[in-house]
Amino acid sequence: MISAVILLSACSSAVAAVKGSPALEPPSDLGTPWSVEWLTPDLRDEATPKTLILCSDRMEEHLRRYRSLIEKLSVLKGHTILDGSKPGLRKPAADIGYIVFAHKGNEAQIVSNCVANYPELKHILNNFIEKEISAEQNEFQNLIKFGILPKGVRPLQCFGRYYYPTEDYNPTGNSKGWFALVQMDYSSDDRCFDESYATTFGIHPESCRSAGICVDDKK
Repeated sequence: MISAVILLSACSSAVAAVKGSPALEPPSDLGTPWSVEWLTPDLRDEATPKTLILCSDRMEEHLRRYRSLIEKLSVLKGHTILDGSKPGLRKPAADIGYIVFAHKGNEAQIVSNCVANYPELKHILNNFIEKEISAEQNEFQNLIKFGILPKGVRPLQCFGRYYYPTEDYNPTGNSKGWFALVQMDYSSDDRCFDESYATTFGIHPESCRSAGICVDDKK
């Protein structure tokens, strides 16, 4: 079900064009806040739940990188990300969201564990598995068919979607933010996660990398 959204360049309905925000710059000293380039106004960190529960097939690594990003960016102060593999996790009454991420071949177990701990995700994950991945694949093929993408372009490897608290899971003018982000990675490495984790908070991944904020120092 799940996964990598935001390969975001051609596919995810969740990621939109960048609007003229200030460029992301590294701080001159540790006390200086960094300016952030947002994807769109409605994907700023205000649209991201303050408490995020992560279900992932690479839990330790993904938790580390999310927590590192939150620690580095003062604008993300107040956000917390928790290990969703731990049953009985106490949840706040409001402002909570879920991130589900898995590589192809690992999704069944991740989804099963996630639903076992958080049954409210079952319908969302079923929707993603049964409809969203095929819809994104079809959209990608249409972009090639109509000449928008070159014929030799690589098949899509990253799939994902933000789910909003509306009846049809689409953002509306009344929607204050998303409550679930489901992603699936068909690649053999972590390229889809590399492209997507900053966008969880609405941060432009390219500017984040160029500033050295989203560069993984463990690699």
